[in-house]
Amino acid sequence: MQVDENVSLEWDNMLAGIHAQVELLTRAPRELYAQVSDALPPDRVPGFIYAAGCGDSYYAAIATRLALMRWTGLMVEPLESLEFSRYLVDFAPPDAMVIAISNSGKVARTVEAAMAARERGLMTVGLSYNRQGRLGQVVAAPVFYAYPEVGFGPGTLSYLGTLLGLYAIGLRVARLRGRLTDAQVDHELARLEAQADVVRATIERARAALVSLAEATPRERPVFLVGGGPSYGSALFGMAKLIEAARQNAVAQELEEWAHEQYFCTGPGTLTFMWAPPGRSLGRAREQLAAVRDVGGQSVAFVAEGDRETASLADFTVAIPGVDDEMLTPISYVVPIEVYAHAFASSKGLTMLGFDDPNRMSVNFRQIFGSRVETRP
Repeated sequence: MQVDENVSLEWDNMLAGIHAQVELLTRAPRELYAQVSDALPPDRVPGFIYAAGCGDSYYAAIATRLALMRWTGLMVEPLESLEFSRYLVDFAPPDAMVIAISNSGKVARTVEAAMAARERGLMTVGLSYNRQGRLGQVVAAPVFYAYPEVGFGPGTLSYLGTLLGLYAIGLRVARLRGRLTDAQVDHELARLEAQADVVRATIERARAALVSLAEATPRERPVFLVGGGPSYGSALFGMAKLIEAARQNAVAQELEEWAHEQYFCTGPGTLTFMWAPPGRSLGRAREQLAAVRDVGGQSVAFVAEGDRETASLADFTVAIPGVDDEMLTPISYVVPIEVYAHAFASSKGLTMLGFDDPNRMSVNFRQIFGSRVETRP
């Protein structure tokens, strides 16, 4: 995806990216696993994993953390790049692997995180789309995902590419540590590929209803996005899409913390998106949906197909077919919020990120790409 000040701000770009995820899932898991297998040295197996990024990259690390932990048997800590490069790197164990994630390969804080890790003698992996970006030049093991160029827009393909890259790294580390056999890795890759049908079905079944909901929702309505476990990363990603698409000041919150904070701001005129896939957080998600209803708020629940109990607690439901492993839900359970964000913004004549204002674009690019990379004393 082109990331510079000469981008074309077309809503069709985002819509094309949403649909192109199906094709990406059919080919990328094995391509990435093969690339990661070549990139990671078999003689240096990590004992701890950090995943550092900003924005969507950071949220993808949160969403995939538990899958990587299950496969590798290691602690995995997702961190915002600044928190790692300027604070946590000082305390990283010497056998840690640091995965620095930046779709553009140009995010200053993430480049800084990779450089700080390298200076400490830690194993560095870069995960990016851009082969010419600075990130790939400062890490020991660059890994690049690829997707169709659909033009500039709120990232959907880039997020999926990041998820799949992180899954591939986790599977390879698990294989190197003897936690998974080749046959087991192959099985997991097949499960990732099978998500293509899930994503396709979700778009086909839910698009019309989500468009109607988005068109009927007033622009000024307060929005909360709530999820636990892997779905916390999905909720944060959903917040990002609403901000990027519509400059909607949405708030993402961890499932339990919603009851301690955003609950007090919930009531008539609010809209709450609740991630409620099968898994350990489902019971609590049902309780939170009931609370939204009890105080008069409107709710949208993302649930497994056939989960009538959860659906009965929400005002609007999107059913996701065929995913029974909570660790893989970040792939398909973000699709409805992507569709909603696109429909909400485009139906109201908004310009993505407010980039019809050249000053807003220029300041943003200066803050993210032009910031000075600091070296450590």
